[in-house]
Amino acid sequence: MSSDKHEFADFLSKEIKGYIDALSLRFRRHKKNATDVPASDTLKNTFEHEIKPKLDLIEQQRDSFNSEFEKRNRLLNFKVFPAVVIIVLLVVALGGDGSFFSTLIFAFCIGTSWAYKPALDYIHFYKRNVMPILVKMYGEFSYSLTSEIKKDEIKKLAISPSFDHIETEDSIVGELDNIGFQFCELKLERSGNNGRHTMFKGCMVKLTMPFDFNSHTIVQQDRGKVANWLTKDPKATQKVELENNYFEQAFEVFSTDQVLARYILTPVMMEQILALYTMFMHKADAQSFECEFIDNTAIFLISYKANLIEPAWISQSAYDIDALPLIEQELELLTSISKQLNLDLMAARKVSSAQLAANQ
Repeated sequence: MSSDKHEFADFLSKEIKGYIDALSLRFRRHKKNATDVPASDTLKNTFEHEIKPKLDLIEQQRDSFNSEFEKRNRLLNFKVFPAVVIIVLLVVALGGDGSFFSTLIFAFCIGTSWAYKPALDYIHFYKRNVMPILVKMYGEFSYSLTSEIKKDEIKKLAISPSFDHIETEDSIVGELDNIGFQFCELKLERSGNNGRHTMFKGCMVKLTMPFDFNSHTIVQQDRGKVANWLTKDPKATQKVELENNYFEQAFEVFSTDQVLARYILTPVMMEQILALYTMFMHKADAQSFECEFIDNTAIFLISYKANLIEPAWISQSAYDIDALPLIEQELELLTSISKQLNLDLMAARKVSSAQLAANQ
């Protein structure tokens, strides 16, 4: 009996979250318009030979979801909302207080969640069928709608904010050039007296290297002297002075080992991190770009306003390739973190090993 109750609670929780996500879709959706950047030859070939055979089913589902979406919105906008407004105004006219206007807000939230649920279902359906094909254009990657990353794994990061609730979306896991690659979008929230507050919204990229950094190095946004000191990891107490003025203006670096930190943050590496930060600001409206190197992992937390890896809106035909170049650019942006850092990290490791051996 307890097992049945637990399964029902999980089912109910997922259903409620689905409707909450549908409500947020009303405010966060960005229609994938045609882009001036054409689809690459690889994308065209993938679309023609691997995606197209599945498009009949996807288009049928899109038509079904879109018809339901439009029907619900017509009912909501032309019958339910007007009826609720008239009832509230009548109650107020008859002497009711202004608290009845909260009914409008409640009706809007419930109604919008219900109306946008078919659109959310289509997005999930499209991603489950198309994204596993697209990510394989970049390496041995797999895709899932959510990530299995644990809350404790994020909490132990020095660059992680304080939080107690985690939501994940769009997980890509695999290997690229002998480097383990893990990406997922994250929303980290902290509970307070007035409900949950968003502490971080963006993505995590984790690179698992074939060697150990032998130090703990943190690259964080420059928040000012006091804030930098308060937010640094207790073990990484040494501030690392670097020779790149632009990098120093954007970031503060702390490490357990000054020498090894400089082997990681070579002049080329600093230029690449600045370039990645600029790309994320331009393409995803990034607000912060922080990373840390510990054990054999390089971990990036990138806060941004955009919602990456989203298909075209439900009203756009699945046969239309115009939206896919934008997803292609976003996937290029994410995998470029691994591609751009790989050679320099490997070189840094070799130089570090040689130097340590020479000093022994």
